[in-house]
Amino acid sequence: MACSFDGFGTNARLAEVATARSTKGYYGCSSANNCLATTLAPGDPVLVYRVEGDWTCGYLSQHNGAGPGWVRSKDIRPVTFDPTPPLNAWLGTWANGEDRIRIQPSKSSGGLDLEGEAAWHGGGGVVHTGGFAGEAAPAGNRLHFVEEGADSCTVDLTLIGKYIVANDNARCGGMNVRFWGIWKRGGKSETTRSPQ
Repeated sequence: MACSFDGFGTNARLAEVATARSTKGYYGCSSANNCLATTLAPGDPVLVYRVEGDWTCGYLSQHNGAGPGWVRSKDIRPVTFDPTPPLNAWLGTWANGEDRIRIQPSKSSGGLDLEGEAAWHGGGGVVHTGGFAGEAAPAGNRLHFVEEGADSCTVDLTLIGKYIVANDNARCGGMNVRFWGIWKRGGKSETTRSPQ
């Protein structure tokens, strides 16, 4: 059975590659046979969907792409996280490829100012953009943001260790623009592949 894309929900289970050296992940198949192989480096994140025997199906994310695939369960470990992180744990600029979410303290006690910008690049030089801005207060390690106005952009963020898992309601910009996936604070940019 193929590892199908299963979204970026608020109850995300995040793991990371725990091997001393790089290991292999596999896209588009149900076993290591006849698969599209990819190399996962130590520390690369994996959003766990399900476990089948010795293999874990999840959203694999590495420096040159991302998408649903398989990795050996023994090669990953759960990411430890604080379920009630301090407010400053959210602060900074979070990156997913070229897209950014900036989080700063707000004037309201316990609140955060958020500003996001994202783009989708299609064929023929077509570019669709989107964004959001406003204030929200986290509850534990989750933050639910709703932009004011009709047909509002909604973004859900879950802080898991040094990562944010994000999801949205597909109303935050032009066609195919999404604020979803696994985001890292600053650091190197990653390319996000469309879910298979």
